[in-house]
Amino acid sequence: MSSAKAHMMAVRRRIVRTFRKHQLTVQVDAIEYLEETLEAQDVPPEDLDDTLENIAVGYVAREGLNLVSRARIEIVLESMQKWTHHLHEKPTRNTLDPHKSQLPSSQLHSNTQLSQRQQDDPRDLDSIDMESVRHGIREMEGEELEPRVFDSQTDYYGDDAMGQEPMHNNALEDEDDVDITELFHVIDAFSMPRWTWSSSIKTFTRVESDKESHSTENGHGHHANGSANANKSNRVFGTAEDKTAMFRARYQVLLQRVMRNEHFAPPVFTGGMKQDRYLKLTPLKALKGRCGERFLMFGMLVVSREGKYCLEDADDRVELVLHRSQNAAGLFTENCFVLVEGMYTDDNVIMVETIGLPPPELREETKKVFGNIDFLGAPREMRSEEQLKVIAQEYEDISFVILSDLWLDQPKTLATLRTIFEGYSNTTLPLAFIMCGNFRSEPFHFNGVDSSQYRESFNALAELIAEFPTMATFSYFIFVPGTNDPWGDNILPKPKIPDFYTTKMRSLVKRCIFTTNPCRIKYCDQEIVIFREDILNRLLRNSIVPPVGDVMIQKQLVRTVIDGAHLSPLPLTTRPVSWAYDHALQIYPIPDALILADKFEAYNFKYQQCHCMNPGSFPTNDYSWMVYYPSSKRSDICQIPKPTR
Repeated sequence: MSSAKAHMMAVRRRIVRTFRKHQLTVQVDAIEYLEETLEAQDVPPEDLDDTLENIAVGYVAREGLNLVSRARIEIVLESMQKWTHHLHEKPTRNTLDPHKSQLPSSQLHSNTQLSQRQQDDPRDLDSIDMESVRHGIREMEGEELEPRVFDSQTDYYGDDAMGQEPMHNNALEDEDDVDITELFHVIDAFSMPRWTWSSSIKTFTRVESDKESHSTENGHGHHANGSANANKSNRVFGTAEDKTAMFRARYQVLLQRVMRNEHFAPPVFTGGMKQDRYLKLTPLKALKGRCGERFLMFGMLVVSREGKYCLEDADDRVELVLHRSQNAAGLFTENCFVLVEGMYTDDNVIMVETIGLPPPELREETKKVFGNIDFLGAPREMRSEEQLKVIAQEYEDISFVILSDLWLDQPKTLATLRTIFEGYSNTTLPLAFIMCGNFRSEPFHFNGVDSSQYRESFNALAELIAEFPTMATFSYFIFVPGTNDPWGDNILPKPKIPDFYTTKMRSLVKRCIFTTNPCRIKYCDQEIVIFREDILNRLLRNSIVPPVGDVMIQKQLVRTVIDGAHLSPLPLTTRPVSWAYDHALQIYPIPDALILADKFEAYNFKYQQCHCMNPGSFPTNDYSWMVYYPSSKRSDICQIPKPTR
């Protein structure tokens, strides 16, 4: 075999191996095209694997198809070339839309010529230099962010002082304008796809439902739940099979995550390796006849008919004796999933020695394994994750303002909001105002008086926002209902506030979105989960074992939610959940940011590279709010300074 042919076969094997790693099948014509392109660009052998990896990652991000054809790979390469040619171009802020950037006119003509040259030779790989992209990415460390209360007139609205001119964005862009709002999507709970774990093929499969899809708002892919359908298949609770599948899905998501953990995964080659080198989970059905032995088990905490606590997995259940157990950090309630270590006794019970939460998994690790699975259901982006990450970091002045318990029936709330809006109208405009309920200080009663007052409250807020035309036109206003808001019978997920109450808001505020609780935001490459619930008090009231005393209770709450991969790890009798839409409350993979809007005092810190925050109750926490900066994944607790005497 000649050296040229041997080299060609080696390149072909590396192409197939790289794409197969991403669960992609490459057609022969696509392989030949890649060979020709790599040869034409004279890619060094030492850079070949990195180049192929970048192409495969870009293909997954843009196409999402398992079969790679020549036509598709040509489109992907051309798109990557166009973007990276303009990697270092710096736009200025569009004066018409504060969130839209625009190239200087002096650069527009030259860049147009450059783009034309690209189209002449679509195989130009010189521009695919992902190393330059990676150098622009600032890795976030897992360090805690201390709250910062603003108490001066110059900084309580963020990093910019009042009265400053809006700063320019240093964003990436094409020859066309880059509109950051096209990378901002709100996904409601009823629009999220449902996935189930398949043990036979070791991956997730999409559950095709015969439920009627909910309506989708036009523009930028924002999803909103539609009105309830009278059809039996579209009931909120679902069927009895949905209830069984709900707990099974929670169990399987966590079990497959645990079994891939380095401490639980058995070695491939076990020759001479001792058992204690890794942790082995024992199914409950394997306990029979093994009294006096210690076991490590995984399952769900349940209460038997006799009122005794038990551990239940997919096959069996066993009674637990907890009075001598030492628990790790976390809040353990009925229906939460735990790891239990203890002795199996002659009485067929487990004398629990240690109880803890399943180990978490970083978002990056999950995406390496399930990169082709769209858990979120957001509109598909043409840019890759690497490109979106750089864009997010370049827009340093983009911010989200977060408020919770916005009691519109209290006059001081609107007066304080006016002061806040005045401040932001004179400085950098936030991309979004995330306003969480409750929007009443008292529960909503289904009568004519409360209904009329509720509608008038939103009308007053709409008129207030309309007094600031730029803000009302270009900023998003996202409304997440609370337990006191109509309606939904306090079942999670909670539907959006009915259109009857929000007609004037939707007519005066261009980018207002009424969504579900919980909901999610997809901004560039980031996933942000928003959940309005007084979850901490509920968990403390229903805890089976007392929480450890040497860890902040806020951190134990976050660990319970993230490690358990569920927003509401509570018994259904305490917090009802729709069986058919329980997947909307799962948080897998771990999001980039988690907003647990609770009436508890405000906090913000990092856990497992997820920025966790609670803005606190707006009226009861001295009218404080929180500002999240996605470029740096940090947040600040803000407060209007008190007047000095």
